[in-house]
Amino acid sequence: SLAQTMSAKVQARVSVQQAYRTKKAALSILERSHAEQYSRVKDYAAELKRVDPSTTVDIQCDYNNPGQKPIFKRMYVCLGALKKGFKAGCRSLIGLDGCHLKSPYGGQLLSAVGVDANNSTRVVGYAMVEQECKDSWIWFLELLANDLDIRSDGAGWTFISDKQKGLLPAFEVVLPSAEHRFCVRHLWTNFNKKFPGKALKDQLWAIAKSTTMAYFTKEMVLMNQMEPGAYNYLTEPDRPAKHWSRSHFNTMLKCDILLNNLSESFNAFILPARVKPVISMFEEMRIKLMKRIHIRRDKMMKVQDTICPKPREILEKNKVKAATDCIPFGSGSSKIEVESIGGARYVVDIERRSCACRRWDLSGIPCKHVVSAIHYMREKPEDYVDTACWTKTYLAIYSNTISPVNGMDLWERTDDAAILPPQYNRQPGRPKTKRIKDSQEKATEGTKLGRVQKSLKCSSCGVLGHNVKTCHRHLPPKEKMSKKRKLDTGEGTSSQSKAKGTKNPPLTKNELRAKVIHKANKMKKKRDAQKAAAFAAAKSTTAKAATKSSTASTTTRAATAISKASASAKSSTPTRSSQRIRAGKEAGK
Repeated sequence: SLAQTMSAKVQARVSVQQAYRTKKAALSILERSHAEQYSRVKDYAAELKRVDPSTTVDIQCDYNNPGQKPIFKRMYVCLGALKKGFKAGCRSLIGLDGCHLKSPYGGQLLSAVGVDANNSTRVVGYAMVEQECKDSWIWFLELLANDLDIRSDGAGWTFISDKQKGLLPAFEVVLPSAEHRFCVRHLWTNFNKKFPGKALKDQLWAIAKSTTMAYFTKEMVLMNQMEPGAYNYLTEPDRPAKHWSRSHFNTMLKCDILLNNLSESFNAFILPARVKPVISMFEEMRIKLMKRIHIRRDKMMKVQDTICPKPREILEKNKVKAATDCIPFGSGSSKIEVESIGGARYVVDIERRSCACRRWDLSGIPCKHVVSAIHYMREKPEDYVDTACWTKTYLAIYSNTISPVNGMDLWERTDDAAILPPQYNRQPGRPKTKRIKDSQEKATEGTKLGRVQKSLKCSSCGVLGHNVKTCHRHLPPKEKMSKKRKLDTGEGTSSQSKAKGTKNPPLTKNELRAKVIHKANKMKKKRDAQKAAAFAAAKSTTAKAATKSSTASTTTRAATAISKASASAKSSTPTRSSQRIRAGKEAGK
């Protein structure tokens, strides 16, 4: 406890009340530091603009209060180096996400993250808002579009997200022409709640990874055969395939990612900063990004290859597959027919840089069919990698470094009124700093078991996590029975036979419960009967063994008595020598 820790450090006894008062005083000092940092937010914005005039900082305050004093509401930061680096060579794809802040005043942090030439994250901008809603996303997207020079209502740009609250309506207002992708990982999380199982999971990912419409249709037909309900779920109007399947993606982007790991990795990267006050949080994020840009640039300057390491790794794997799986056939033009080991054939157009499988078109890295065709043309596959994956492009992105900033003591104070912190509503109990993980997520640390016990499997329904005795707890709730009495129409129901060719109606929740309980009771009676039979068999075997042992002991005792009697009879009968001796003694007398 805190009292024990303080007692060990000061080497004196500290009572619980003393520790409580000390903690209360420390928290009040910490909260005062929060309030002081909120009052100097505009000074921090002026210092960022002084160091780099191309930096964008926007602060919104709320003046709807009795004293007409500014209360902090939102703050947007887009450093000039991040803005220039993104424009220098990053692809037109941005990942959007929001995460909760863990300071006493709460709030959420919105972030925009791009993809660099090495398929790594490149932060563009971030903002602290009061909550994640349509209004906050509209404000954030308007500032982001202005900084990145996004015109024509977002045409040619692609955004990937987890379908955050209010984000889709904000896109319809700010960037209606932009394409939007859904994270397949979050799509599967919602899909798994209704249709669990590894087979359906693998089929969903097969549909998402399909690169052509023919493959997409084939996998969807297979999903319909496996589970019609899952097929209907994936074809609903609010879940179109153009948002989550590669077969519908635009090939001009040269990026085929299906996950929003860009934003998720950034949220984990800044996790320690999310607990600190507003200026300390923004400063720690700025320092982390400044160090990351410097390290990545120095590391890439030592690379002698013309292609970045991650695209190079993909290209080398495709070279091995091309040597073992593909056979090219020339046609005398730039189009080459490539036959795969499975019998499928693909047309590769070297001049237009296109392949029938669309993997080259989507990623900008030659697939195995293209590599085989390029080798047939006696050329190098490296010459056909898109410029978005070049080392030269990477260095152009990271040549824009973040400028260092002085400490708070050296900042010039502005003439604006001091900003007050937002309203502080302290909740009862200890503040929670860790989110509640889903049961499907793997434990990353510790030895605590997951929320689903994989060692138990019900023999009645075959579901993991419970046994036969508790199977009834995992059934759907009972239906409320209607109290209305049925009218006696005089028509018989039991005597009428069902029409031929008709199917039985689906079971209700009560019928399903009764069926499972009946099955469980039947299995229990069967097990009890087996146990009783085994016990009776064991008891009879023990009785037979005891009878045999008693019979054997009686026979042994009788045999022993007979041998003793025969021995005594033999000893009482006189022999010939004894008779002669006895006769001699009588003659002497």
